[in-house]
Amino acid sequence: MKRAALLISLAAIGAIAATQTSPRQQFGQDLGADYFLANYQQLTEYWKKLDRESDRFTVVSIGKTAEGRDQYMAIVTDPANHRDLARYKDIAKRLAKADGLTTEQARDLARDGKSVVWIDGGLHASEVLCAQALMEMGWQLVSRNDDETKRILRDVIVLLVHANPDGHDLLADWYMRKPVETERSTGGVPRLYQKYIGHDNNRDFFMSAMPETENMNRTMYREWFPQIMYNHHQTGPAGTVMFAPPFRDPFPYEVDPLARTGLEMVGAVMHNRFIAEDKRGVTMRSGAGYSAWWNGGLRTTAYYHNMIGILTETIGSPTPMRIPFIAGRQMPSADLPKPIDPQEWHFRQSVDYSITANYAILDYASRFRETILFNIWRMGMNSIERGSTDTWTPNPRKITAARSIADLRKPEERDARAFVIPSDQPDFGTATKFVHALIETGIDVQRADRSFTINGKQYPSGSYIVRMDQAFRPHVYSMFEPQVHPDDIRFPGAAPTAPYDSAGWTLAYSMGVQFDRVLDPFDATFPVLTDHPTPNLTTTLSASAAGYFIDGRVNDAFTAANRVRNAGVGTYRVIDGPDRGSFFVTAAPASKRILEEMARTHGVRSKSAPAVPEGLQPLPTPRIALLDTYGGSMSSGWTRWLLEQFEFSFNVVYPPDIDNGNLKDYDVLILVDGMGFGGGGNNNARNDTTIPEVWRNRMGSLTSATSLPKVKEFAEGGGTVIAIGSATRVAQQLGLAVANHLTETVDGQTRNLSREKFYVPGSVLRVKVDTTHPLAMGMPEYVDVIFDNSPVFAPNTEQGPIAWFDSETPLRSGWAWGQAALNDGVAAVELPLGQGRVVLFGPEVAFRAQPHGTFKLLFNALQVRKVDVD
Repeated sequence: MKRAALLISLAAIGAIAATQTSPRQQFGQDLGADYFLANYQQLTEYWKKLDRESDRFTVVSIGKTAEGRDQYMAIVTDPANHRDLARYKDIAKRLAKADGLTTEQARDLARDGKSVVWIDGGLHASEVLCAQALMEMGWQLVSRNDDETKRILRDVIVLLVHANPDGHDLLADWYMRKPVETERSTGGVPRLYQKYIGHDNNRDFFMSAMPETENMNRTMYREWFPQIMYNHHQTGPAGTVMFAPPFRDPFPYEVDPLARTGLEMVGAVMHNRFIAEDKRGVTMRSGAGYSAWWNGGLRTTAYYHNMIGILTETIGSPTPMRIPFIAGRQMPSADLPKPIDPQEWHFRQSVDYSITANYAILDYASRFRETILFNIWRMGMNSIERGSTDTWTPNPRKITAARSIADLRKPEERDARAFVIPSDQPDFGTATKFVHALIETGIDVQRADRSFTINGKQYPSGSYIVRMDQAFRPHVYSMFEPQVHPDDIRFPGAAPTAPYDSAGWTLAYSMGVQFDRVLDPFDATFPVLTDHPTPNLTTTLSASAAGYFIDGRVNDAFTAANRVRNAGVGTYRVIDGPDRGSFFVTAAPASKRILEEMARTHGVRSKSAPAVPEGLQPLPTPRIALLDTYGGSMSSGWTRWLLEQFEFSFNVVYPPDIDNGNLKDYDVLILVDGMGFGGGGNNNARNDTTIPEVWRNRMGSLTSATSLPKVKEFAEGGGTVIAIGSATRVAQQLGLAVANHLTETVDGQTRNLSREKFYVPGSVLRVKVDTTHPLAMGMPEYVDVIFDNSPVFAPNTEQGPIAWFDSETPLRSGWAWGQAALNDGVAAVELPLGQGRVVLFGPEVAFRAQPHGTFKLLFNALQVRKVDVD
C-alpha cells in the first residue's frame, strides 16, 4: 500500500510539474549546477513565465533600482488566497499596527488571516548562492504538490523578494564571461554591485537612502507587514555549511521579548529540520559573531518592528569547493549539533540547504499561523500600552548604578510619551529628511496644522509629533534615544568583543535634529502623515533688493547656492559681519525663484538684503576629484551619492589618474576612509582581455613611491586634500606635524593605546567646534559625530583645531571603552602644505549618508579656504 501511495503521489507531482517550465527547461541546466549562474534578466523572464503558467505565482514590481531596473517580487500562495489577497494584506496590516483592536478582534483576525513570510535573495550580489536559491524556491513552490507544500500554500502568503537586481546581473555576467568553465570566478568584479554602496546596501535600512532600500522598506513596513522575514546570506563559518539563528547576545533592550523568543523558536525548527534531513554542519550562537543588537540591516530592522528576522550564512560556489578540516568544528555541541566531515562541496548542495531552511520556516508559519499572527498584534499592543503609560527601559549603565528598584524608576528618567520636532529650528529641512526616514520605515508621524502647547511650551504650526503609543515603538525609541551597549568583555583585562556592526547610531543625534522629549500625557493630536512632507516654509523675497542672504546653518543652503551659481547669478560666502557663514546671492529673477522654491521643498531660509554687505568671498566652483578604486570603495560611493544630492560637480578618479599627473585638472582631492598609500609599485594587472578597457584603465593601487609624491605636488601647488577616517594617515606620510593622541608612555616609550584600554566601535560622540573657523561656518558649538575607532590627533599649538573632544565622557550613543583618553584630542584640523592645505577629519563625517550634522564640515572644506598661504 505504501509503495502504491508513493507512486500515486509521484504521479501527482509529475502532473502538476509538467504544466510548468522547469529551470532545466528554461536555462538548459538546473539551478545550482556547477559553473553556471543565471542572471537577473533570466530570472525576470523565468518568473514572468511561471506567472503565466501557474495560478500560485504572481510577479509584481516593487519599484525601480538605482540603475533603472524593475525590482521584482513574487507572491506565491494558494490560488484561493490570490483571489482574496487584498483582504489578507489588510488583516496583516491591522494586526501589525495593532491600534484599535481588542484582544477578541485580534484573535478573530488571526484565525481568519494568513501568515505572511518574506524570503529574499541576492542582497549581496557577490554572495551568488542567494539569488539562485530564490529562483529555485519559486520553482519548488509552483511545481510541488505534496501535502506539506499544499498546506503551506493554504496557510501562508510567501513573498519572494529580489534584493539587488543590478548586482545580480553584474556578478552573474562577470562569472559567465569566460568560455572555459574552470577559469570562471566571481573575483575581480570591477565596480560595486550596488551603484553607490555595494555591500553597504545592508546598512541602509533605517536611512532608506538607496531606491532598493526604499522599495523593500515600503513593501515590508507600509504594505505587507510580514510576521517573519528571512534574509539569505553567504558564506558560512569555515568547517561548517551554514550559520542559522539563534544569535549571540546582546539583544536590544527596547525590542519586545516576544520577538526574541519567536526568533529562538524559528531557529529551533530550522536546526531540527536540518538534523532530521541529515543536513550536517549547521551552527548557531557562538558559531559566528552575529547578534541582533544593531538596527539598520535588512533583518535587524525587522526586530524593531515586532517581526522575526532570520539571517543565515551559507557556503557555496558555482565553482566546486571543499569544506576544510577545522578540528574545533568536529565536536558536537549545543551550538553545532551535527558536525560535517571535510569534503568536496557542490553548489547544488548549498541550494538544497537553502530550500530546507525556507521550508522549515514556512512549515512553522503554517503550523503556528494563528499564533504568529496574534503575537505580532500582541507585540504591537505591548508597544502602544508602554507608550501610553510611565515606563522605564533598562540598560547596563542604569543597572550597574542601581541600588534599589527605586533607582531604576526615577520619574525624570522615564521613557518619553512622544517626541516633538519644532518647525522653527534652524535646519528644518534636515529635520524633515529625518521624518522621511521614519515614514519610510512605517512610523506614524503627525504634523501640526496650527500652533499648539505641550506642558507649557508652545510649538509653531508645521512641527512634527512622533508619539510613542504606536506599534513600532521600538524603532522610534532607537531613532531618538541613545543606545547603551554593554561592556562585552569576556574576562577582566581581556580585549572588548567587537559588535556585529555599529554599537550606537541614534539618528536624531547624528542628523543634528532638534527635538523635545515629552514625558507626560498631552492632548495635542493631529492627523498622521500619509506621504512624505516637505518643509513648506514660506519666503517672500523682494525683487528690488540688492541680493539675498541664505542661512548657512541649513545643509541645503549649499544646494541652493550651487543652483543659483549654476544659473549664472553672482554667488558669495559671507566671511565677516553679523551674517557670517551665510551665502549671499545677487538679486535676479532666477535667484528669487530658486530660493522661494527651495524654502518650500528643502527648508532653505533666505531673506532680502537692502545692500551688498561687506566681507564677501566669491563662491568658487571647485574642480573636485573623488578618489575611488578598481572594484569600488563603499565610502567613496556614499560620498559620491552625497555630493550628487547636494548638487556638487565632481569627477571620480582612480590611482592611475593620480600617477599619470591628472590632479593638475582639479582643485580638491577627497580621500575617503579606507584609502591608503602602500609601499610597492603599482600592480596594473591589465592582461585579462575579458575585462573591458575602461575597467582595466582603473586598475592599480596608491603607492608611497609613485602616488604620494603626486599628491604632495598637488597640495604644495595650491590644491586641497581632504582626508577622512583612516585616510588621514596621509598627513604623516606627507611630512606634516600631526601625531596620534591615543597613546601612552611606558618605561619612557610612547606607544598606541591597546584595545584593552581604548575601544570605540561605531558610536555617536560629541565634539566641540570652533565656530570662528571658516571650515566650521554654519556649525553649532557642539556637534555629534560618528566615530568608529577613528583617528584622533594630538593638539598642535601652531594650528588650532576645527573640532575636538573637550570632555572625558563624550559618548552620546553606543559604546566607548576607555573614552576618557579622548579628552583634548583633535577630531578635525586644517594644515598648510606649500601653497595648499590638507584637511583631516578623523570621524567619518559622511558615514553611510547618516551624519547630516557633520556634512557642512565637508562642504565647507570643498568651497572655503581658511587663509591664503604665502
